[in-house]
Amino acid sequence: MNGVKNYLLYFICVSLLFLFLFFSVRIFEEKNNLASLKLYAMVNDYENVSVKKEDSGVNINYPKFQYDVLNSKVDELVSDYDNFNNVSIDYSVNITKDLISMFFVINKDGIVNYKNINYDIKKLEFCDNNRIFDFNVLGSEVLDKVKAKYSSKVYDSVVSDNFSNASVLVKEEGVYIYFNASIFSNVLHKVFVLFASDNSKSVIDINYDKVIAFTFDDGPSQYSNQVADALKENDSKATFFELGNRMKYNQDIVKSLYDKGMEVASHTYAHKNLNKLSVEEIEEEINSTNIIFNEITGDNIKYVRPPYGNANSTVKATVTTPIINWNVDTEDWLTRDSEKIYNHILENVSDGDIVLMHDIYPETLEAIKMVLPVLRERGFKITSVSGLAEEKGRVLEVGHIYRNID
Repeated sequence: MNGVKNYLLYFICVSLLFLFLFFSVRIFEEKNNLASLKLYAMVNDYENVSVKKEDSGVNINYPKFQYDVLNSKVDELVSDYDNFNNVSIDYSVNITKDLISMFFVINKDGIVNYKNINYDIKKLEFCDNNRIFDFNVLGSEVLDKVKAKYSSKVYDSVVSDNFSNASVLVKEEGVYIYFNASIFSNVLHKVFVLFASDNSKSVIDINYDKVIAFTFDDGPSQYSNQVADALKENDSKATFFELGNRMKYNQDIVKSLYDKGMEVASHTYAHKNLNKLSVEEIEEEINSTNIIFNEITGDNIKYVRPPYGNANSTVKATVTTPIINWNVDTEDWLTRDSEKIYNHILENVSDGDIVLMHDIYPETLEAIKMVLPVLRERGFKITSVSGLAEEKGRVLEVGHIYRNID
């Protein structure tokens, strides 16, 4: 009998101890939650401080919080630039339940660098960028995106830097990784990659006041997908005028281009001079390519680019789609030089132009990686022929030759 009483007494004591510990933990958690909520409210309520010195070209903006711990860190960052001329600082503040992340864009003498300040609201401590984006785990994916989007020089610089000059910006569409301009040589455009969120649009809205179409002839080839990847990473599109006899034996590439949102059109079946063919021979060159494309994608070809741009009255009367030529010829097939291709585009392109290139040369691939970010920063949207026509409000007519669309 005494054994039973002792057991019950032991059980009651253990139960009471458990309840005490349980409610103690709950009270502790509630206090921490209340403290976190209070701190969250404090950091969420901040004001902008602006310092302008027109005589020395200073325009500094930074956030001021109701929390001295954050303010001291921000003041420390800003004070590094107090005595400089020709400097501007802008920022964004992103707050979640657990983290406040401040992202600063610092332009000194035209050289743009970035800095982060991250603060863990629950742990009450500052933390590095890996708290937001783990470079140890995802570093290879960052490098893959940089390689797909930018030139080999940019890629090599990022590899050498090993993310020591990388900053993280969190936005609704996803996580941006920015790289300081100081690690690059003769690169004037911003260098960043985006890891899009699940609900993000595949192409992010951009600011532009000029629109051009990039076009590529003579593929598909081993470089076609890389060209498409570079376009996609730079929020751009293009039209690939492919040969039927290459499409037939590279159907996976054609399907991949199509699935990536690129426009695939016809460059005829065997690259013959249509001006020298009969009506029946022209029809065979066009129709056989259309059939192959339809079998691969289930879609129909919308445009034809005749080889060499040759389209006499017979060709125009026979082809049952708009005919797309060009007015900016990079001559990439002749120079096979990425720098010359890059310079030719920048020196000659203007609103409404159709640019001719070929997706069969590695030099062209490198050139577009070089030129796309520069064009974007100059206010160009790079798109397909259909995209250009849509932007200009034009309906392209069957049998008509288009060298540009204005």
